[in-house]
Amino acid sequence: MNVLLINPNREQMPWPAVPVGLCTVASALSAAGHDVEVLDLTFARDPRKDVLAALQRCEPEIVGVTIRNIDNCNFEHPVFYLAEIKEAVIQTVRAARPSAPIVIGGSAVNVSPRDVFDYLEADYALVGEGEQAMPRLLEKLAAGKAPGALPGLLTREMPRDLLLPVLDTGRLLRGEPQHGRATVSDLDASARSEAWRWVDVRRYAARGGPYPIQSKRGCALKCSYCVYNNIEGHAYRLRSAVSVVDEIEEAFREHGVKAFDFVDSTFNLPLSHARSICEELERRALGVELSTMGLNPAGLSAELLTSMKRAGFRSVMCTPESASDVTLKTLQKGFNKRAVVRAAQLLKEAGLPTYWFFMLGAPGETMDTVRETLEFCEAHIPPEHVVLFSTAIRVYAGTPLERVCKDLGWFEPDDPLFLPSWYLSPKLDLNELYATLVRAAAAHPNWMTNAETVLSPALAVLMKRAFRAIGWQGPFWVHLPKVFRWALRVGARQRGLGTHAAAVRGISDVAHHRR
Repeated sequence: MNVLLINPNREQMPWPAVPVGLCTVASALSAAGHDVEVLDLTFARDPRKDVLAALQRCEPEIVGVTIRNIDNCNFEHPVFYLAEIKEAVIQTVRAARPSAPIVIGGSAVNVSPRDVFDYLEADYALVGEGEQAMPRLLEKLAAGKAPGALPGLLTREMPRDLLLPVLDTGRLLRGEPQHGRATVSDLDASARSEAWRWVDVRRYAARGGPYPIQSKRGCALKCSYCVYNNIEGHAYRLRSAVSVVDEIEEAFREHGVKAFDFVDSTFNLPLSHARSICEELERRALGVELSTMGLNPAGLSAELLTSMKRAGFRSVMCTPESASDVTLKTLQKGFNKRAVVRAAQLLKEAGLPTYWFFMLGAPGETMDTVRETLEFCEAHIPPEHVVLFSTAIRVYAGTPLERVCKDLGWFEPDDPLFLPSWYLSPKLDLNELYATLVRAAAAHPNWMTNAETVLSPALAVLMKRAFRAIGWQGPFWVHLPKVFRWALRVGARQRGLGTHAAAVRGISDVAHHRR
């Protein structure tokens, strides 16, 4: 069949994300004998125009659309992505190519299957992993047969009120496929993304976007707010170290890719798997630059960090979310403050630039627990690391936090939590919280608040361009401490503090009423 696959995700903060899932499906469809074209709208100025041009050019028999996120998960400045996708992509395809069925998939579909399906008014949704499910669906359609009972397939004929139990959360998920989610059991034997075939990876790299690598799927952790278990499952499914490094070497040697990012939920868990990958990378000595978005404090050791540096890791992200035992317990992180302190000491000693994430506002959070986290950052995070504080927690369906919030009466029992929905501990006063964070950020050039990142998005774009112009390499956040220290010396940060504080006060007035 003639297939058009569309990536409508245009978010570029903190950097543009290569659509690894869509590329994997494209490679699988190509291997199955289909004619595949990928339309990447990440850098599109007029998405509707680009969609129309692609439809006219390839005349697809079926159109697949990946949905990465429902919204931007930003309490201060929420953006609902599906509205633009529906108008610019789905409705454009419907009008220009009414004979082509529309199939949606991706992580957002896994988070809230029926709600995304109904909102976008697609013909089919694939819930789970698509590299095997999509070829099976096309095989049926090409033969003129009804799709029938394919794992992961959601259709218009399914009852809207179908309920299936999810034992880990005790919740009933609306609109789950009758025959379960599509799952790939052998990752080594499944298709690779081969993203260099489908999108302009050099353009991503020029804007700070590394090449994504998955070394595993699934997550055995049970963080109360996280939907990762619902997307990929509750158990780790591992790729062999040889397979992972083969993919990196091919992209590096044959396609000029230099920077790679491990996009696993947690790179360093299981620990033995992370070690085997680092050892294989060290053995091949490729000279690539590596990073990871998922470093869990509980699985760190000096030996692992040494091995990571030898393998080529130049920066990491660490997400403890809090440095208070009270908050860590309510978030069900599975580790305590001692583990966070130890992780900070190890990362500092290893000299590995780290981007730290803290999420303020969990159940039980108070200004005392917030100050405990700030005191940890003051005592243990060096100036060359970057810290981001986000406010409130996006509550998703199917998570333990959903059950907690509904038991508390924070949301109605039948609220699907499809539109941006937030929990903020009622023990916090937002004005006091923001004032505390503003003062802390003013005193520490390497600390940022989530409000700060959305108040001047144009500034972030200008900084990225400036970094490229002067030849700075790697993730743009690695260079922020240098910029902030310079700004502090010339007084720019102090001069902007009054305006910043006023803007934050305005945000807090609105945020008080948002749930």
